[in-house]
Amino acid sequence: MPFTIRPALATDREQIRPLQKEIAELHHAGRPDLFRTEARYFTPEEFAQRLSEDKYVNLIAQDASGQVIGYAFGWVLSYRNHSTYVDHDCLYVDDVCVLHACQRQGVGQALLEACRAEAQKRGCTSLELSVWCFNQEAVAFYQHCGYAARTLRMECPLNQTR
Repeated sequence: MPFTIRPALATDREQIRPLQKEIAELHHAGRPDLFRTEARYFTPEEFAQRLSEDKYVNLIAQDASGQVIGYAFGWVLSYRNHSTYVDHDCLYVDDVCVLHACQRQGVGQALLEACRAEAQKRGCTSLELSVWCFNQEAVAFYQHCGYAARTLRMECPLNQTR
């Protein structure tokens, strides 16, 4: 399936809604105790702000017909004069989504490679992301793309018995 990766445009806001809905449903199914059933969509103002601020990275994958089939959103985190870390920048990839029907066709990997190129262009030393442990397909995908666990955030639910 031919597709291209490009920077997001304001007109993409409506086209990413089906992807945001898929992510919301996946997260709710995996952790209904944490995630709402309804998707959270960008308002026109929120999306315009993301597109206008240089710290954000907003990438779109579209097929040959122009349909948005995936996206990757992130931002540059700058660590300066931190009490623990040396000064550095990293690109935090906050959200990656590929339409379920288009998965396993190289779209997600191409989006992450475009994030890598953008991070290198901006002088970042790394790419970072978080993934929910219940989402084993995503964990396997990120590992396939060269990501490895750096920290493990753990929880102890207080409303359940052990």
